[in-house]
Amino acid sequence: MPLRYRIVGFTAADAADPSKLLASVASSHPANPAVNHRQWKEAVEHLASIGALSLLVQEGVRDPDFLEEHEAFYSKQHRAISRHCTRVHAFKKSVPAAGPTSDTTAVLGYIDEAAAEPDSYLGFITIRPLRHAPVGATILVDRPEAPALCKDSFPVHIAGTTFVVSGTPYLQQDNAVGACAQASMWMALRTLRRRSGNSAYSPAELTLSATRYLALDRVFPGRRGLTVEQMLSAIKASNHDPLVIPITQPADPADVILQASPYIESGLPVVAILNHPTTGGHAVLAIGLAPNLADKSAPPPGLIIHNDNRGPYRILPQTVATGSSEYSLGQTGSLIIPVPDGIFMSAGEAEPQAISNLGFWLSTFLATPVAAGANLPVASLAARTYLCTRHAFRKWAKECPTLDASAKEIYRTTEMPKLVWVTEVHDAAIYEPANPHKQSRLGEIVLDASADSFHGDTLVFLRLTKAMLSVPTTSEGLLAIEGGGVLALGSSELTKGIAEPWL
Repeated sequence: MPLRYRIVGFTAADAADPSKLLASVASSHPANPAVNHRQWKEAVEHLASIGALSLLVQEGVRDPDFLEEHEAFYSKQHRAISRHCTRVHAFKKSVPAAGPTSDTTAVLGYIDEAAAEPDSYLGFITIRPLRHAPVGATILVDRPEAPALCKDSFPVHIAGTTFVVSGTPYLQQDNAVGACAQASMWMALRTLRRRSGNSAYSPAELTLSATRYLALDRVFPGRRGLTVEQMLSAIKASNHDPLVIPITQPADPADVILQASPYIESGLPVVAILNHPTTGGHAVLAIGLAPNLADKSAPPPGLIIHNDNRGPYRILPQTVATGSSEYSLGQTGSLIIPVPDGIFMSAGEAEPQAISNLGFWLSTFLATPVAAGANLPVASLAARTYLCTRHAFRKWAKECPTLDASAKEIYRTTEMPKLVWVTEVHDAAIYEPANPHKQSRLGEIVLDASADSFHGDTLVFLRLTKAMLSVPTTSEGLLAIEGGGVLALGSSELTKGIAEPWL
């Protein structure tokens, strides 16, 4: 039986000639050389940017997503199409001294050595036996300078050794079993799978769920894509609650970022429905906020996206040049978020509720003696809202060294809803949206995500401190607790935000 693994080097020359590399690693089912395989090219360039030095090529992979696609469509074609894929694993590890090899002993030694090196595994690219659309289920680590906020850790088993890759799943559309809509939903739902406790859904299953009650064309091949209504049906079938946010036209890129940010910072991927004036509609998956390298305190200039017909970890800019075939935030028609079951309050409802509660309790706080004629410096405050589990909130409280001791005890021991909306209040002068680890947090408002915002009764906790005011007070701060309790705080030191909402 031939060995299924071989080691090949990865250099700048491979990144410069991705077509040659594709022909080499997928020699058992070569892709169509006449097609511009941009997704593969972008993935290879990403490997170069994250420091890949070698590739482990694994033949004969039974990829579960492609097996579903094969059963639904490709197995019914006259031309025989293999059920097996090739998987290319990337490592931040040089090839053995002897060079590229398929020797059993050398391959196993390479795998074992890589497992002993922290962070050596960079993820994998699955190559399907489809000449027109070779890039299948793919998970690669993101770039540290442009991190994805919507991601998860996935175990990968190679020859009896388990590696872990932290990233956002990526998939190329094939315009037969799945177009851009199915690919975007697959990427979103696969990212959320473990935290939501749901089953994996292949592109074929998503297509069948989307067209069960509303089919406007043939189900397979599905080249016309899906309508928004069909996408909502598929998301609902996956046990998520689809939230649609319509964008006022013409789209304001800053407003799109503002609407998407609370969900992206909550680790919830956002499907952006785009309408290009010449190339038509498209769906991409927003998974992060593009960093503003020139001014860290400024809003993000764009969104980090997975684009199924371009590549992984790209930047969706606010605008593009007139006549460009590329997409931009200014072309956004709507946003779709697969929200976990039991979330009855959206971010658009939660943040105004939080600000309203803050205004009420600030007026109460100001009942203590203050300098005559002082005004509340509202402009000096900045807000960051996101969804998180009670476990993540309690973990932050436990590990935050500057949090008031009394507040820490209340946060760690009081019964809380399973999921909460947290609105952090920051000092706007030093707040950096892309750096939640910076100590600029003045307080927070915590709301029950399962509450009915229309009828109120949403508050769980509210902590405010004298640092929110530009005038002296006789108290360091107060903590308002669900049910009417109020606790005086002994400390008003600045704290840090939560970096991982889904612990």
